Amino acid sequence: MLKSQILNWNLTFLSKEAISITISTIIFLIFIGVISGIINSIIGMASLISYPALISVGIPPVLANASNTVALISSGISSTLSSLRELKGHWKSACPVILLNAVGGLIGSILLLHSSNEAFSKIIPFLIFFAACTILIPTKHQDKKTTAKSTFWEYVLLGLVGIYVGYFGAGAGVIMIAVLSRITNSSYNVYNATRNVATLASNLMASIVFILVANLYWKELIILAIGLFIGGFIGPIIVRYIPTKIMKNGVGIFAIFLSIYLFIKAFF
Repeated sequence: MLKSQILNWNLTFLSKEAISITISTIIFLIFIGVISGIINSIIGMASLISYPALISVGIPPVLANASNTVALISSGISSTLSSLRELKGHWKSACPVILLNAVGGLIGSILLLHSSNEAFSKIIPFLIFFAACTILIPTKHQDKKTTAKSTFWEYVLLGLVGIYVGYFGAGAGVIMIAVLSRITNSSYNVYNATRNVATLASNLMASIVFILVANLYWKELIILAIGLFIGGFIGPIIVRYIPTKIMKNGVGIFAIFLSIYLFIKAFF
């Protein structure tokens, strides 16, 4: 009986590995990776596109999210390299944000691994809808005097954002930018650069857990990561010519329709 179960498990494992990645799938994942990397470096919404792409090629929800998180490291690296200029002279204020997100990413990854595919599928539509609302609802930015410290609750919120990045992350970049805009009087470029590095830290911590524990889809992950790395460099160039508001609204509208689609798929 045990031998039969092991044989069945091996056949299932082999059948998964035997599914060859076609040229069209490679092109699709690289294209999605480039688009996601561009969006990630501008407003931090890569998962809204890259996660459904991995789902569409047949990867189960939890493993698709874990694989997506690892792939996003490549975009985080290229975005961070592009952000070093803006972060010059601001590392002292950026380090607490980065640390909080790293710890949060670790916690979020553990929460994800304890979620079933079914439960995760039912949670995702609501997270994506919330992310869409976060993007589309305008926020008021007011100038404020530079303060030596931020409130306790603002840092708690940044830690919660880090947990969200490790768990799923779509919309976390926008939420983080909103928080950072309230605790600093720096320009958008500076706290967006902080967000890029903090998100990379969170994804790195989560990825360590996923690599050690989860059975990741490495072929699809690496192909997607190539596109994400390219997109991470292209994003800062595009933002010079296309207003960020247009990009945010486009992704927000897409997220609304995506959340409706995933809601119908999960509950009906």
